[in-house]
Amino acid sequence: MKRKITLLSLALFVSLVARTQTKEITILAVNDMHASIDRFPQFVALVDSMRTVYPDLILVSAGDNRTGNPANDMYPQPSYPMVALMNKAGFNLSVVGNHEFDGGIDNLRFMVNHSDFRFVCANMYAHDSLRLHIEPYRIFEIDGVRVGVLGLIQTGANGLPDAHPGQFKGVTFKPLDRIADQYGWLRNQCHVFVVLAHEDYDECAQLALQYPYADVMISGHTHYRVEGTDLHNSVMVTQADSHLKHVTHITLQVTDGEVTHKKARLLNVNAFRHKDPDVVAMVDSYNNNEMFFRELTQALTDFSSYEELGYLMTDAIRIETGADIALQNPGGVRISTLPKGPITVRQIYQLDPFGNEVIEFNLTGEEVLRLIEASYFAENKKPPYVSGITYKMELDPLGNIKELQVKLEDGSKLNLQRHYKVVLNSYLAAVAVYEKEDPGSGLFRPASDFTIEYLEKQPAVDYHGIKRITIQ
Repeated sequence: MKRKITLLSLALFVSLVARTQTKEITILAVNDMHASIDRFPQFVALVDSMRTVYPDLILVSAGDNRTGNPANDMYPQPSYPMVALMNKAGFNLSVVGNHEFDGGIDNLRFMVNHSDFRFVCANMYAHDSLRLHIEPYRIFEIDGVRVGVLGLIQTGANGLPDAHPGQFKGVTFKPLDRIADQYGWLRNQCHVFVVLAHEDYDECAQLALQYPYADVMISGHTHYRVEGTDLHNSVMVTQADSHLKHVTHITLQVTDGEVTHKKARLLNVNAFRHKDPDVVAMVDSYNNNEMFFRELTQALTDFSSYEELGYLMTDAIRIETGADIALQNPGGVRISTLPKGPITVRQIYQLDPFGNEVIEFNLTGEEVLRLIEASYFAENKKPPYVSGITYKMELDPLGNIKELQVKLEDGSKLNLQRHYKVVLNSYLAAVAVYEKEDPGSGLFRPASDFTIEYLEKQPAVDYHGIKRITIQ
């Protein structure tokens, strides 16, 4: 009798084991590549190596694939190099990032139509006439496991992603936290539910508290690096730095249709020694533009901060246009350092890749104060860089402006009644909302052109240690 019970128990155990199935889903995720094409030879080799171990891996991007490298952004067909390289790497999916709009709707359509992968974004609504063919979500089936991926994009205080407002004609957006809940039903349609969000890591962590039905949230936008497995309300939230320096390797164990284990690790792309020779040849061909390597002047010392480079940019547009005052939004300064030595055309286009037109205003001193305040709030409480003036900003504990004192270059006070010629880029002109009489006049030339011309006239430049802003 005892033997029969033992055999029965063994048979039951074998039966249960037979019914229990554990499968593994592998995802490689990057974000904010910003046209870092020079890292693709190592990146593609790394991905190919991973596929030998995980043949069904899913390769995704959390957006901002373009903008930041003139070899891509100023190619005869802008963004073609990144599209071709992402196709070569075998991407499966990308969410739309705010910088996907930098080339306008036509360029976004080109990227979508020429990509071998799909773009997703659930809180973006494009008129049918735009023919963008961007889906809210995508479902993959891997060895019987259904993996749903929902795409979301960040929006700012103006209800738009962080790009020039003029680039969104025919497209509207809703805050992602309003949309996420509408797709909760995907949880029941899939064994694995991934949110691919071009949004701040902290915002995604907060979203995980509100909507815990996701297994993974792959974030972007803020260039944050998450090391290892980071859980918020049981939702794993990741972000892989920026500029293709790292990639996140996500492993999900699925047992009987439910995710039972989650793991993430960060892989260093630069540390991967092998380079794909075909991709090396592709990148070399995209970089083969002699114009980019023309030397403009010499930097006597290193530029060591965004601020110092911002002052260079504002000096350039102020002096070249004969203006009294110039402003530059911090988000428009796209590199943080520039080494001592020759400054090339390529470096200026990396510094200022957007092609934003310079706009000229005739403003009173009082309106200049309002412009500085509006610029500060438009850039998420980051003070604008300036030329022709210095200013001191006193803030309250919440970061709101209590007092703003502005002085001219010679140390005299800004005359609130006098009119000043003020120049700034078209993005800042559009997002800094304040009362003024002059609507502004476009100069029909991008800010980068003025920077190049300014530097060509300088025997050398030195911005080391320059400070024009005091925050208290």
